[in-house]
Parts: sequence; structure tokens; C-alpha cells
Amino acid sequence: MSIIHAVHIDDKDSCVTVTEPVKAGDTVEYHLADGTVEQVTALGDSPIYHKIAIVDVTAGGYVYKYGEKIGIAACDIKKGDYVHTHNLKPVGHLQEA
Repeated sequence: MSIIHAVHIDDKDSCVTVTEPVKAGDTVEYHLADGTVEQVTALGDSPIYHKIAIVDVTAGGYVYKYGEKIGIAACDIKKGDYVHTHNLKPVGHLQEA
């Protein structure tokens, strides 16, 4: 198991972008804006430059990357899950209140 670095931009982000390929069980490490170092354990494999959830997102909830909504959780996404088209729907699929 390795420590993998990731990019975190905004406090709203629910995922980070990994800078190396990730294997299940790897520790993904990222820095918050205040310099705090956080970690999450990857629950599955992820290719380089893809996303890993850093919080649980309930089905129907928005997923944020770089401070922007990038999709809606198609199912419950657990902290550490690989985030991609298999568990995201485009934002346009859900009307905002």
C-alpha cells in the first residue's frame, strides 16, 4: 500500500483528483486550504487524474470538484470510492429547488 497525492481546491469539494494511479487500500493524501493534511483510504482502484470521494455522498446529492457541482450521485458514494460516470449523473438530471 502506498501514499498517493491528490489535488483538493475548495472546502466544498466532496472529491479529490489523484496525481498517480490508485489501488484499493492505498492512502490518498491531500492538503486543505489552511495547510492541514488529510487522508482517505481508497476503496477501489482509480486511474491517474481521476476522482476519489473524501466524504460520503448520498444518492441524489451533488458531487463537488474544484468548488463546482460536477454531477449528482447516482447511488450512495462512500468516502474512498472511485467517482466517475458509473456513479454520477449529469447535473441537468435533477431540478434545483
